[in-house]
Amino acid sequence: MTADFRKDGSDRLTLFMILDGFRHDFLEAAPYLKSIAGWHGKIRETFGFISTRPAMCAGVYPEQTNLCFEYRFAPHGSTFNPWLFHLLGWADPILPNRFLRLAATAWLRMTHREPVARRTAMIGHMPFSHFPLMDLAENRLQTEPEYLSIPTIYDLLRSHGQKHLYYGFARPERRFETMKRVYSWFVSGDLFESDRTMVDRCNRELRGERPNFAHLHFSACDWIGHRFGPDSPQMEEAIQTVDSWVKEVHEQALGSYGDVRILATADHGMVNVREHYDIGQELLDPLPFSEPDDYLCFRDSTMARFWFFRPRAEDEIRKRLEKVSWGRVMDEEMQKKHHICFADNSNGDLIFLLEPGAVLLPNYYQAAGTPPKGMHGYAPEAPDNQGAIVIHAPHRSFVAPQGTTLDLVDVFPTLVDMHGLPLPHESMGSSVLTQ
Repeated sequence: MTADFRKDGSDRLTLFMILDGFRHDFLEAAPYLKSIAGWHGKIRETFGFISTRPAMCAGVYPEQTNLCFEYRFAPHGSTFNPWLFHLLGWADPILPNRFLRLAATAWLRMTHREPVARRTAMIGHMPFSHFPLMDLAENRLQTEPEYLSIPTIYDLLRSHGQKHLYYGFARPERRFETMKRVYSWFVSGDLFESDRTMVDRCNRELRGERPNFAHLHFSACDWIGHRFGPDSPQMEEAIQTVDSWVKEVHEQALGSYGDVRILATADHGMVNVREHYDIGQELLDPLPFSEPDDYLCFRDSTMARFWFFRPRAEDEIRKRLEKVSWGRVMDEEMQKKHHICFADNSNGDLIFLLEPGAVLLPNYYQAAGTPPKGMHGYAPEAPDNQGAIVIHAPHRSFVAPQGTTLDLVDVFPTLVDMHGLPLPHESMGSSVLTQ
């Protein structure tokens, strides 16, 4: 039986640490994480880009939530106001394109009613004509009630009276923290500032707030991996820095609590980028079809998603994609394997997935310039796309042998088990802790 956290919870703390982009072999360069690991293994991400959040906080696959990609096909969606894009289209020939897109992104984030849109909505490099047809897939933060139709870790914490702190995706920030982060990214080039601020804030609040559960999301390895590559000297520095922050938070917690448990996991790994392709120039532009009248293509970094409005366009595009050596059309077998058999076509009529190490350039997040040095979002079984997971749970033993590869949905039942909460029946994963 799982221990009931409510009996002795006042002196116990569970630290849930997400190590963004922390590839499985990075653990060898992280001495503190290795030293506290009662168990460690590899983690296989769920397919897509935002599917990691439902996987970790509720133990479910994309097809159970319809949350897989940041943007989905949704004419009449709530994120983007159609008149804004009529205005942008009118201003485009007059004003510099980059300025126009940055200004529109700032306006969206300042004025939108939905918290996820206020923190994440971006104009990027998507054609203005596409926006009335697209919508952000998430309209709530993962910490909020009703994020999913099934219980999340945060729902369970609330229902059992467990005080928790959250320093994760789209976390609320004080104004000075936001200003510091913007300055660090665009002026000083400091990719560690956000995590450093998070650690300082967490350490203060562990002393003052005394939560039962704290969630921290370390982003440095992901940012460094994209910019410099996963095998760069900068990444070695990032691994050691994140490792030292884990030690700092753990030691702070040990000074305030008698029993501290840690689940530290990557959400994905990081693959070296070797080549890039322009899917428009090489495949789509020569065709006698146009967007968005005949088809729609959303160009993510490692895949292209298509919606078809003319049968001839679909036939011709499929034929061309099936001849390409640097990617493949995901067939029904692959969709079943990766749990993306969706009930509707909001995530695409067709998904063209690139081979590990290849990226699309331009894409709707990067228009041109130097391609990223590292990327994730490939097939989950790609070795370098897999991350590391470390569990520190004194007095607990483990079902799985050291080094086992887990699915990301196994994080949730393990976390729930470690914290002493009941596991919802909807979870598709399995705890690695013994009962």
